[in-house]
Formats: sequence, structure tokens, C-alpha cells
Amino acid sequence: MHSDHLSDLSLDDIPTATPVLVCVVTHPTDFERIRTKGWYRIPVVRTRVSLTVGYLAFYQTAAFGAERWAVRSIAAVRSVDLAYRYELIPDEPRHPRAAMRYYRFALGPLLRLPLAIPSRRLRRVTFIPTTFGQLLTARDIVDLWQPPTAPVWSDVWGAGVNARWKMSVEG
Repeated sequence: MHSDHLSDLSLDDIPTATPVLVCVVTHPTDFERIRTKGWYRIPVVRTRVSLTVGYLAFYQTAAFGAERWAVRSIAAVRSVDLAYRYELIPDEPRHPRAAMRYYRFALGPLLRLPLAIPSRRLRRVTFIPTTFGQLLTARDIVDLWQPPTAPVWSDVWGAGVNARWKMSVEG
């Protein structure tokens, strides 16, 4: 069974440029699966973002009471595979989406963010591709949609890379 205790990994070990996908968790039973069984599902037909990520972060909806409308935790992605919903949740064989295919993300232990990232205004959140660094600096969910800061090119120019192009631009 999956444990929610921290392993050797801590938030300090995650590089800020690591890709993170913020996912919506609409039911406490789904969050309990993440916490205790170590997996999360995304319908294949609803996936319009890159799934090449190191971590999933979880946005909790109104169903979570006092912890609603915020991102509070992340988990490392260990692997991704495909499965039908009825395989993932066998106790719901007659569910309307039982025959749908899902990406199943095998996850590491949940890690709690130092500060929750709230949605100060009600927004319809689905998936937000972001980075770990943006998760650490965001003060509102809207901050996660912002592109990361532009790369610092001075180090590249200082190393002489593209020096000919730089000279033609400057001179």
C-alpha cells in the first residue's frame, strides 16, 4: 500500500525548472486514492496538455470544505500507463464512463507545499502546465498560468555562443 509519509525526497530536492501538471481533484475519494494507493487518472479524451511532467500537483474543489479551491500538495510521477476506468475502479462497473480509457499516473508520496496556492476568485480549473518554481512563488492559482521568466541570455553570450549573431545585432 502507498504511504503518505515523506520518503528521502523533500521539496528542497526538486529543481525549480521541473515540469508540473496541476490536476483537478473533484471528490475526496479520488484524493484518498492518490494518498493511499498512489495513483491518479486523467481521461485520454480530455488530455490536451503535455503529460511529460515530473510531478502532479492537485487542485481541490469545493468538495474539500475548508481545504477547497487551492493547490496544497504534489507527488512525483513514477510511471504512466493506459487503463480502462472499470480496471482502475472495479467497484463501479456500471459507471457511465466505465469503458473510457484513462492515463494512470503511478505516484510517489504526497508532499505538502509550504504555502497553499488558493484561487481567490472562482475559476474553472482543469489542467495547468507549470513548473515547480512557479508553484513555489505563486500566490494565486492565476500565477500558475503565467509563463516563466525569460531565460538569462547573458551567460550564453558571455561564453561566446552566438557571438557572431550578437555582433551583427549590436553593430
